[in-house]
Amino acid sequence: MKKICLILFYFLSYSFFAQTYTLSGKVTDTKKNAMPFASVVVKGTTIGTNSNADGFYHLKLQAGTYEILFQYIGYKKETKSITLNADATLDAALADDSYQLKEVTVKAGEDPAYEVIRQAMKKRKYYLNQVNAYSCKAYIKSLQRLKGVSKAMSKLISVSGEKFDSSMLGVIYLSESESKYYFRKPDDEKEIMFSSRVSGNNQGFSFNQLSDMKLSFYENLITIDGLADRPFISPINETAFLSYRYHLLGTTFEDGKMINKIEVLPKRLTDPCFHGIIYIQENTWRIHSVDMYLTKDAKINFVDTLFIKQLHAPVLGDSIWMPINLNFGFHFNFLGIKGDGYSNAMLSGYEINPDFSKKFFKNEVLKVEDQANKKDTAYWKENRPVPLTAEEVVDYHKKDSTAKRKDSKEYKDSIDHKANRFKPGALLLGYHYQNTFKKTNFSTTGLINGGVQYNTVEGINSSMNLNYEKRYEDFRRQEIAGTVRYGFSNYLWGGKLSYTYLQKPEKFQRFGVVLQSMVEQYNANNPISPIMNSAYTLLANDNYLKLYKKTSAQVNYRRELFNGLILSASAEYAERDALKNTSNYLWIDDKSKLFTSNDPLHPSTDNLLFKTNNAFIVDVNFRIRFKEKYYTVPHRKIITGSKYPRINIGYTKAIPTLNATANYDLVKINIQDDIKLGLFGTFAYRANAGYFINNTTMYFMDYKSFNGNQTILANRDYLNSFKLLPYYMYSTNKEYIELHAEHHFNGFIFNKIPLLKKTKIQEVIGGHALFNDKLSNYYEVNFGLENIFKVVRFDYVLAYGIQGKVTNGFLVGLGFDF
Repeated sequence: MKKICLILFYFLSYSFFAQTYTLSGKVTDTKKNAMPFASVVVKGTTIGTNSNADGFYHLKLQAGTYEILFQYIGYKKETKSITLNADATLDAALADDSYQLKEVTVKAGEDPAYEVIRQAMKKRKYYLNQVNAYSCKAYIKSLQRLKGVSKAMSKLISVSGEKFDSSMLGVIYLSESESKYYFRKPDDEKEIMFSSRVSGNNQGFSFNQLSDMKLSFYENLITIDGLADRPFISPINETAFLSYRYHLLGTTFEDGKMINKIEVLPKRLTDPCFHGIIYIQENTWRIHSVDMYLTKDAKINFVDTLFIKQLHAPVLGDSIWMPINLNFGFHFNFLGIKGDGYSNAMLSGYEINPDFSKKFFKNEVLKVEDQANKKDTAYWKENRPVPLTAEEVVDYHKKDSTAKRKDSKEYKDSIDHKANRFKPGALLLGYHYQNTFKKTNFSTTGLINGGVQYNTVEGINSSMNLNYEKRYEDFRRQEIAGTVRYGFSNYLWGGKLSYTYLQKPEKFQRFGVVLQSMVEQYNANNPISPIMNSAYTLLANDNYLKLYKKTSAQVNYRRELFNGLILSASAEYAERDALKNTSNYLWIDDKSKLFTSNDPLHPSTDNLLFKTNNAFIVDVNFRIRFKEKYYTVPHRKIITGSKYPRINIGYTKAIPTLNATANYDLVKINIQDDIKLGLFGTFAYRANAGYFINNTTMYFMDYKSFNGNQTILANRDYLNSFKLLPYYMYSTNKEYIELHAEHHFNGFIFNKIPLLKKTKIQEVIGGHALFNDKLSNYYEVNFGLENIFKVVRFDYVLAYGIQGKVTNGFLVGLGFDF
């Protein structure tokens, strides 16, 4: 009995002393204006929180006496003492920091800020490499608002068949996440998201990632993926004096240490530079905090202005400072759509130089745990470190309630019933039918998007595509696709039916079957656009498209064997039939030209290129990329890239069996990579080589044909195509090597030329080469302008090798595929 009482006493004592209370309040300036995302921490620790967008905070602490430190960039820190034995309120009103110009020895004509920046430059590498490894916990909240839509744009926008109206303004995305982040130099990182909530979507996962927000101004160049094609220059970059002007606004003292407040301004508005203020501690020359922004002048995409704030604080004595508060804010106005938003990260629980096991860092850089989005509102109420604003509370309540209603079968059926109505326009643009509750949809193309085209083999031809898809909760997917085609001149029907089953999305495992009897281009890569060929045939007497009929059955399979190695394999039995021209219709008759035959090798004769033949072809390919990085989310794997090139090794075998006569063996390799070169742009290359180790019996569609071009419109796959090479003149059944390379300067040159630097037009150069038995050497050099109106690209091309002559041409294309 005595032992039981003793245990009970210890239990009650521990419960009393471990009692947790909530300290809450509001952080404002001295004029009572709310201070969003202010830092509130227990002095001397990393235990803390941030205020929300309205300035309110709450902090859960055990009973005891604490010194609470309130901090906001550009304001004086304030420390308040409180004893907690119940829930309590503690407000803070922070005063503007009074920065005064210090007395310094100034070089003639030089602002004192320059000497501070020089010292910070000298210490840049030290602080960049001071911490070899660390871990921390991150809470991130992201919000995006739609503020307004022009009348013209509102007419084009519809949601679930309903016209846009003002009720759709306001918060359009709200999410929260909790994660643990691990880092080790030089570039090992891993983030585990264990909690995720998205307003109105209980099946979704937050886009929040600390790795996307973790920018270091100690780096010479700062890359913000997706925001711009080029990195941005840090204000303490070792060559920053070439890009920035500095002005010392004043100094103040914080905990006995002097802080320099320095304004940074780009020397040229269009340089990839920040505007704003950097705070640097005297003597240690470390970054205390930054308050920067980027504008459209710096050629950023998607947003007009991006604001970046970082607050650093000591996490290990006073020797090591780390970011504790990261904030991105933005405004946008695009095509009459206006909005704003923010992402705010609160970092806590730093562990400096932890001892990671050798296998801790592999290639998985982000893992979203299976139950991350299953946490209920009670969990978030208990664990959310930053309170919701009134706007966020309303959005969660509204969208979560609406989501429950919209998730019902009755609601989905009612929406589908309205959306599935057949309209006359479907004849031209196609028809779409969906059953949202069962996750199925069916679609067909119309006369316009299905394609009414013209070529000299089929004459006018029309196609209709049909597609059925069934999706599952675990992201498996089954798809049945079909095509019906008819040529009005050769009276030839064609059809194609395929079935694909994505069995294991996390392993990219897919199985497929394809049955067809339809015309195809001799080059299976389809280098000639049927629409462009139609235009050239009807208007310029150039019938570039060369077709044959293939009747085949194929099975294919794809799976990741292990990270970085993907197997793709297929087996196909096909009957191939030659076709002749049957139409000579045109709109403009150029008397100096005649249509060529459908024989790619003998354009002046209309004899059949080959007799009907059969082929049984097996193809095996391995896609290899060493140390490939990836994200893991429930039931899916998302590849993010690698610092190593991608290698594809393949083997194709035509087996003479089952009445098949084709007999050849081809080994091939492809190596490709995109290399970021900082301010100098991006260099990309593709190298292909192959060798027919056996070419006993081959037909022209078995040859290796190269992606050439004979039109003014460039092939959209710039890095796997030639610009002026005839389509089939140099196809081969022996060895070949083709090389493609381009360098995208991303404005590095034009940014220094008046007038041009105000545009977003960018410069690009490229080189291409081909070597095979038909053409000992062929070279191309192209000089281009891209990003014209964001999507248009224009190239001038010089080529050498065809009959020993130099040729040239101009091409227009869409440059966004790169």
